[in-house]
Amino acid sequence: MRPSSPRSRRTCGTSTTARRGDRVRAMTWRKVQKEGSTGTVQTETKKIMLTIEVKSVEYDAAGDLIRFSGKNCEENQYVKMGQAHTIGIELNNKITVFKDCWDFMFLQQLNQATDVHKTAEVAAVLLDAGVANYFLLTAVLAKDVHKVSVQLPKKRVTTTGYDKAVVRFYEQVYAGIREHINLDLVKCVVLAGPGFVKTDFLEWMILRATQTGDSATLKKKSVFVAAQASCTHKQALKELLADDQVQKSIANTKAALHLKALEEFYSLVKDEPDRVCYGPLQVKNAVESGAVATLMVTDSLFRNANVSLRRQYVELTETVKDSGSTVHIFSSQHVSGEQLAQLSGLCAILRFPMPELDDIDSEAELDGAGAGEAEGCEAGGPADGDEDCEALM
Repeated sequence: MRPSSPRSRRTCGTSTTARRGDRVRAMTWRKVQKEGSTGTVQTETKKIMLTIEVKSVEYDAAGDLIRFSGKNCEENQYVKMGQAHTIGIELNNKITVFKDCWDFMFLQQLNQATDVHKTAEVAAVLLDAGVANYFLLTAVLAKDVHKVSVQLPKKRVTTTGYDKAVVRFYEQVYAGIREHINLDLVKCVVLAGPGFVKTDFLEWMILRATQTGDSATLKKKSVFVAAQASCTHKQALKELLADDQVQKSIANTKAALHLKALEEFYSLVKDEPDRVCYGPLQVKNAVESGAVATLMVTDSLFRNANVSLRRQYVELTETVKDSGSTVHIFSSQHVSGEQLAQLSGLCAILRFPMPELDDIDSEAELDGAGAGEAEGCEAGGPADGDEDCEALM
């Protein structure tokens, strides 16, 4: 992995992905002693590739880096086996993480952190005469993904040359939207800029899509919103997201869907309490009965230090997904995730009433919750003798 943003670095650095007992390989600096021919000992700092077994992970906000502390676990010319070392990972540093088992939650977190195209819910194209800057926005990241720059001639008495240049510019902007913005995923595409270029382009794009039979764009034309912005640079994104029209268009984002699911849960608690359940054991029994229509789980449960317990949460989630039901994974850093944490971090809306669940303590833990951290992987992991999984991108 090569973290290129604070979010992707934190994902591969915190307990979200790299955990105690995993192995991490990266370039690092180490003071080594060298004895000269005369018997004198000199100390020098060398850059070496080192693999350590992780004992602790720390995020240094001030230094903006991740520190992995542990002991060397592979033969090295300069560091003995078992010697302690700390590896610091900054942006764009290459890192390899080894695990005994990569389950779907680890892979999903990596995928979301490293591919903004799959998680972005809002796209912004900042337009002015001859310039277009493309951005994809997630809950924590705004990433520039493309740029179009066309030299437009100054207007003369005859505007034929200028008009042709504008059309060429529009065609490139249109092609950039189709290539870099997945209209099936984003909830809103904001066309913004300081002048009238964005509205002129929007009208031109709809007309061109109609003429060429671009059904994909026409089907999603309602997601396009024209808004005023002071410039075409990244700092304009903040004022765009505060725009009322844009806020209405992005109301159906993941966070909004999570809040809506929680509201439905609380409504059923009041009106049909037998159609909801919360707490690990209640939810587990509902899943085994095939009763779960919507599962809500906070991501902090997947960071549990107890490998056996964590695996059970993963299996519950996979079972519900495989049954075709809806799964919402809440961020523990979001207000909706904090609300869910008050319900043990795990709750469900049921397809049919299950009054018998009232006999189960909502605070009861799953089997193995009190056990220490398990070694290796539970059922579903690699068999004895299999090589460890490796993530290297």
